[in-house]
Amino acid sequence: MKRVIRIAILDDHQSIVDGYVYRLSKDQNIKIIATGSYGEELMPIVENNALDVLLLDLSLPVSANNRSIYPIINSIPKIIQKYPDLKILIITMFSNRTIIENVLKYGASGYIVKDDHQSIRNLANIVNILADGGVYVSK
Repeated sequence: MKRVIRIAILDDHQSIVDGYVYRLSKDQNIKIIATGSYGEELMPIVENNALDVLLLDLSLPVSANNRSIYPIINSIPKIIQKYPDLKILIITMFSNRTIIENVLKYGASGYIVKDDHQSIRNLANIVNILADGGVYVSK
């Protein structure tokens, strides 16, 4: 029997979160544990839930009252240091090669550009790849 993959999703657009939940719910071995919309929710979600994979947008506001961008990139090494088995999948609009390389260097296991329709359609498979120790990057 395949293990359950526990996931949290952070994205500031509810329609995006709903789309990820829809895609991931097609795999009975994936369980959505938590969702969030703001950077200030990141560490509490990670610290208070046993997670296998974390889906993150790079551009999250700090909070509902503070629309400044939360420093997700700077948080990745801290999360990986504290939770070395957690796989982080970045899903964002930024397709800059330097950003992608830095995010992977800081410890993310995957990077998908939001307009990579094929990867989004195959999100459950990609989550399984990461949970099994693999790496995935949009073409």
